[in-house]
Amino acid sequence: MQYLEAKSLGPLNGKIEDVQDLKRDFEDAVTKYRDFQHKNEQLAENMAVMTIQKADISKELAVLSQVLETTKAELKTCKDKIAFLTDENKVILQEKAMIQGQFKQLQDSL
Repeated sequence: MQYLEAKSLGPLNGKIEDVQDLKRDFEDAVTKYRDFQHKNEQLAENMAVMTIQKADISKELAVLSQVLETTKAELKTCKDKIAFLTDENKVILQEKAMIQGQFKQLQDSL
Protein backbone atom coordinates (compact mmCIF):
# COMPACT_ATOMS: atom_id res chain seq x y z
CA MET A 1 0.00 0.00 0.00
CA GLN A 2 2.79 2.39 0.80
CA TYR A 3 4.27 1.67 -2.59
CA LEU A 4 1.03 2.76 -4.20
CA GLU A 5 0.88 5.88 -2.09
CA ALA A 6 4.51 6.83 -2.88
CA LYS A 7 3.97 6.02 -6.53
CA SER A 8 0.82 8.09 -6.73
CA LEU A 9 2.44 10.94 -4.82
CA GLY A 10 5.45 10.97 -7.17
CA PRO A 11 4.06 13.59 -9.57
CA LEU A 12 2.71 15.53 -6.61
CA ASN A 13 6.13 15.54 -4.91
CA GLY A 14 7.64 16.96 -8.11
CA LYS A 15 5.02 19.69 -8.11
CA ILE A 16 5.72 20.49 -4.46
CA GLU A 17 9.43 20.76 -5.21
CA ASP A 18 8.64 23.03 -8.18
CA VAL A 19 6.48 25.21 -5.94
CA GLN A 20 9.23 25.33 -3.28
CA ASP A 21 11.80 26.25 -5.95
CA LEU A 22 9.50 28.97 -7.24
CA LYS A 23 8.98 30.22 -3.69
CA ARG A 24 12.77 30.40 -3.12
CA ASP A 25 13.20 32.16 -6.49
CA PHE A 26 10.47 34.60 -5.55
CA GLU A 27 12.05 35.31 -2.14
CA ASP A 28 15.44 35.83 -3.81
CA ALA A 29 13.85 38.16 -6.33
CA VAL A 30 12.11 40.12 -3.56
CA THR A 31 15.41 40.41 -1.66
CA LYS A 32 17.20 41.63 -4.80
CA TYR A 33 14.34 44.05 -5.49
CA ARG A 34 14.65 45.49 -1.97
CA ASP A 35 18.43 45.77 -2.34
CA PHE A 36 18.04 47.54 -5.67
CA GLN A 37 15.33 49.76 -4.24
CA HIS A 38 17.62 50.71 -1.33
CA LYS A 39 20.48 51.42 -3.73
CA ASN A 40 18.14 53.46 -5.90
CA GLU A 41 17.07 55.52 -2.88
CA GLN A 42 20.72 56.09 -1.94
CA LEU A 43 21.51 57.14 -5.50
CA ALA A 44 18.54 59.51 -5.50
CA GLU A 45 19.79 61.05 -2.24
CA ASN A 46 23.31 61.35 -3.65
CA MET A 47 21.92 62.93 -6.78
CA ALA A 48 19.96 65.47 -4.74
CA VAL A 49 23.09 66.37 -2.76
CA MET A 50 25.12 66.65 -5.96
CA THR A 51 22.45 68.82 -7.56
CA ILE A 52 22.62 71.20 -4.60
CA GLN A 53 26.42 71.16 -4.71
CA LYS A 54 26.35 71.85 -8.44
CA ALA A 55 24.04 74.81 -7.90
CA ASP A 56 26.33 76.16 -5.17
CA ILE A 57 29.39 75.69 -7.37
CA SER A 58 27.64 77.37 -10.28
CA LYS A 59 26.88 80.38 -8.09
CA GLU A 60 30.46 80.47 -6.84
CA LEU A 61 31.75 80.16 -10.40
CA ALA A 62 29.58 83.10 -11.47
CA VAL A 63 30.96 85.20 -8.60
CA LEU A 64 34.53 84.18 -9.39
CA SER A 65 34.00 84.96 -13.08
CA GLN A 66 32.80 88.43 -12.13
CA VAL A 67 35.80 88.89 -9.83
CA LEU A 68 38.10 87.74 -12.62
CA GLU A 69 36.59 90.23 -15.07
CA THR A 70 36.93 93.02 -12.49
CA THR A 71 40.53 92.01 -11.82
CA LYS A 72 41.29 91.98 -15.56
CA ALA A 73 39.85 95.48 -15.88
CA GLU A 74 41.90 96.67 -12.88
CA LEU A 75 45.02 95.07 -14.37
CA LYS A 76 44.46 96.87 -17.67
CA THR A 77 44.01 100.15 -15.77
CA CYS A 78 47.25 99.50 -13.88
CA LYS A 79 49.12 98.65 -17.10
CA ASP A 80 47.82 101.82 -18.74
CA LYS A 81 48.86 103.86 -15.68
CA ILE A 82 52.33 102.25 -15.71
CA ALA A 83 52.71 103.05 -19.41
CA PHE A 84 51.62 106.64 -18.77
CA LEU A 85 54.00 107.03 -15.81
CA THR A 86 56.85 105.47 -17.79
CA ASP A 87 56.30 107.98 -20.59
CA GLU A 88 56.00 110.81 -18.08
CA ASN A 89 59.21 109.64 -16.39
CA LYS A 90 61.03 109.75 -19.76
CA VAL A 91 59.88 113.34 -20.27
CA ILE A 92 60.96 114.28 -16.74
CA LEU A 93 64.38 112.66 -17.27
CA GLN A 94 64.79 114.60 -20.53
CA GLU A 95 63.81 117.82 -18.77
CA LYS A 96 66.19 117.01 -15.91
CA ALA A 97 69.04 116.41 -18.37
CA MET A 98 68.24 119.69 -20.10
CA ILE A 99 68.13 121.60 -16.78
CA GLN A 100 71.40 119.99 -15.66
CA GLY A 101 72.96 121.03 -18.95
CA GLN A 102 71.71 124.59 -18.52
CA PHE A 103 72.92 124.60 -14.91
CA LYS A 104 76.36 123.39 -16.02
CA GLN A 105 76.50 126.13 -18.65
CA LEU A 106 75.49 128.67 -16.04
CA GLN A 107 78.19 127.46 -13.64
CA ASP A 108 80.78 127.54 -16.39
CA SER A 109 79.81 131.11 -17.28
CA LEU A 110 80.29 132.37 -13.72
